[in-house]
Amino acid sequence: MSATATKTPSKTQKVDRQALMRRSLAEEQAVVKDRFAKADEVLDDRPKGLAEPATPAAAPVTRSFSAETPVLPAATLGGRVLIKVALNRIHENPYNARFIYSQEKIRERAESLKKNGQMVAAKAVPHPTIPGDYIVIDGLYRKKGAVEANITEMELDVIPPMANVEMYMMSWRINEERAGQTTLDNAFAWKKLIDDKVVDSEVEIATMLGMSKATINKTLALMDLPKSVVERMSTAPDKFGVSTGYEIAMLNKKLQEPELLALVDKVINEDLTSRQVAALRERTEGAGTPRRKKENSRQYKIRSGDVQIGSLKEWDNGRVAFEVSFTDPKERAALVTELRTRFGLNE
Repeated sequence: MSATATKTPSKTQKVDRQALMRRSLAEEQAVVKDRFAKADEVLDDRPKGLAEPATPAAAPVTRSFSAETPVLPAATLGGRVLIKVALNRIHENPYNARFIYSQEKIRERAESLKKNGQMVAAKAVPHPTIPGDYIVIDGLYRKKGAVEANITEMELDVIPPMANVEMYMMSWRINEERAGQTTLDNAFAWKKLIDDKVVDSEVEIATMLGMSKATINKTLALMDLPKSVVERMSTAPDKFGVSTGYEIAMLNKKLQEPELLALVDKVINEDLTSRQVAALRERTEGAGTPRRKKENSRQYKIRSGDVQIGSLKEWDNGRVAFEVSFTDPKERAALVTELRTRFGLNE
């Protein structure tokens, strides 16, 4: 069988993303209907129930399983081939539109997979640098559910490779068609797109998604909140839309971190609306609360090649914040040793 070469689309190529998304959803529905139809055929062949032996049929052709065994003949899926792949060879989309995943929904998906199996293959692209591995574009809840259920493999619907910005756009549009991501999801995703230079600026994001620049900037303002505040908001992301989130971001200029955390808890526990949060902000500003002194700061990005792995930030008051992530344990251990020596932390 000959293989057809695929080309990775560039940023300049025009892709009908809406058509891709609609086709993706339609194909999923077709696969589900096809599998239910096959189940009906089995029941028709056993009029007295599944305990009754089926009508004798020709012996099926058997095949040994490999990491890329086709699940169904290509002809039944419009020319595509579904494959089964071990979970440890399936990677998350680094530019996924959703960043926050509900543990409750993951457990529900795990129970469904154990009870019903995987009804719809996850859409994926070949990994660009690891042959035989794949990146999931649509189906990360299924993958997380499979891990929770101790399932070791998944069915993938492999589509041609695509550019990073296309991986984000397909993920975003599919999520919007089902259950859109939260404002916090968008903030995390858009910041990564900008930091990794997948897009040039918030203006490009606004153009891609058909949103106003103001909405993009208000959303990105959440990333300036203290880490502890963002983590607390992430426990109930649906409570923080663009307006509510931006009100909290503005209060970050007036309140200290413990006060912001108390406000976030109030929004979560009392289900405050954006108008109620705005009223709280106005009262805070009108009460003559001493404005937090603005401190000048400078931030330096730490890079390994073209990839940002951390940051160093300093303030005029002497404060220094340092955060870095290493994939190599030896590099991490060397840095920790150096810092412990520098600050006299050795035992």
